[in-house]
Amino acid sequence: MKLQTEAAAAGGEGRLMIRQVWANNVESEFQAIRQVAERFPYVSMDTEFPGVIHCPSKHHATLTPSERYAALKANVDALHLIQVGLAFAASPDAAPAVAFEINLREFDPRVHRHNPSSVALLAGHGLDFAKQRRQGVDARVLAALLMSSGLVCSGGATWVTFHSAYDFGYLVKLLMGRKLPRTLPEFLGLVRVFFGDQVYDARHVMDSCAGLYGGLDALAAQLGVRRAAGMSHQAGSDAALTWDVFRRIREVYFAGGSRRQGQGVGSFAGVLYGLELELHLAAPLAPAPAADNVNRNNKNKCGNGNGAGGRGNNRRAVAALR
Repeated sequence: MKLQTEAAAAGGEGRLMIRQVWANNVESEFQAIRQVAERFPYVSMDTEFPGVIHCPSKHHATLTPSERYAALKANVDALHLIQVGLAFAASPDAAPAVAFEINLREFDPRVHRHNPSSVALLAGHGLDFAKQRRQGVDARVLAALLMSSGLVCSGGATWVTFHSAYDFGYLVKLLMGRKLPRTLPEFLGLVRVFFGDQVYDARHVMDSCAGLYGGLDALAAQLGVRRAAGMSHQAGSDAALTWDVFRRIREVYFAGGSRRQGQGVGSFAGVLYGLELELHLAAPLAPAPAADNVNRNNKNKCGNGNGAGGRGNNRRAVAALR
């Protein structure tokens, strides 16, 4: 349990660890993730992907949630995930204890479609696409490890994200092993199956907070939040910053449950920014087919409530955020 001790120390006010995950250490790093998830049930998540290549003909502000989802589906179905970042905290008020940056191998800018400006931005922030092709994690391996990690389908984690519709789109595609479902309610049902009801999108929460605006870095600057480690447009660093921004929003705007007629930030659970259809309105979907598409040996992991952290941690997490 050395990693848990180190993470606990870092979760005080020590230096944040961002652990790099590659093909040669993915098994051992997921053992570490399973250890951490047992004690640090608050998870912030970010992904990196090669931009957007399909744009709606209408202005974004005029699109319905279903039209936004159609654009999301077109892009996610056509493109490849590059990085996944996960940061873990012990409580709603604690700093991130440890973060993991999982590097995938599927994307090759020489042959795969992408937005050139987005890929250039990622390269300028330190992503080495040639190294990722050589040393990155196979997407199928990552899907199977996530399914057996206790992080998904267990109800054990509270998830915090920022402008996360595409992030969840890529993860649902990864976990399903196929293209995204046709309709928005089906997609949100899958988000609920894999990630539970306690999903928070800080970009959605931000809209109810006077004076806050902009992207993640701009929001952090407004709130006086400094990046704990790494740099922007790297998934592990952005995941950790997302958590720090979210807990600062709670501290400034929701102390004592003073907003939303006495409700705390928990009233925002289950809504993804831009797809404002609450998760509980989405059609429920059986989890078993999703597990079958990843790894038949993991079929019974989905929805059994026995993953890392378990439902007891989830109930405590919900109470803490209200």
